[in-house]
Amino acid sequence: MDKNRVLEALRTLRAELAGTSELDEASRGELARLTDDIERQVNAGKELEGEAGERLSGRLQDALLEFEAEHPTITAAVNQVAAALANLGI
Repeated sequence: MDKNRVLEALRTLRAELAGTSELDEASRGELARLTDDIERQVNAGKELEGEAGERLSGRLQDALLEFEAEHPTITAAVNQVAAALANLGI
């Protein structure tokens, strides 16, 4: 597991979230919960396979679709997290 890559991508995403004022509170909260959930799973050393991994991956894909047009910088950061998770086989 290349958890360092996932954690670095999460740090980048958090930095982008902190640096934008164009994001509504509901979206910001959802992304914050998602990044916390992913980090918690990775740091716990839990395998992100099966149903748990699919749920996180699905939530991440939903976030990508929501922000793609309006927030390209955040979308790029979410893509980094998604790519890091994909490298873990999720």
